[in-house]
Amino acid sequence: MAVVSATSKNAAAPIAPTAVALATSGDTLNYIADQGQELWLYNTSGSDVVVTIDGSLGTTVPVPGGAGLTASVAAGLAVTVVAGNFAVVMLDKAKAYLQGSVSITAATGAVVKATMVTLY
Repeated sequence: MAVVSATSKNAAAPIAPTAVALATSGDTLNYIADQGQELWLYNTSGSDVVVTIDGSLGTTVPVPGGAGLTASVAAGLAVTVVAGNFAVVMLDKAKAYLQGSVSITAATGAVVKATMVTLY
């Protein structure tokens, strides 16, 4: 079980964030709300891979302007990372999915590398 930890990009020198090879289960993400955290995902394979980010307490959230409607976030946020490319997730924009302990899994283990940076 690996933990994707944040590296501050508020530095005078270049930063060297640590990348974690995601597994199909057991990896976690240390999300702290409103800290400008970005999750960088890199797919090292030749096929598209879906990464799921899921908080243990995420159930439903109100839909803005939806007159009492709610949307389920229980299944987590699915992010498709195109073969040989990066995907960047601005975590504060997805915080409804990140309530409680946050797990991060790749549909195919060890072909997606994850790292997280923060503004602070």
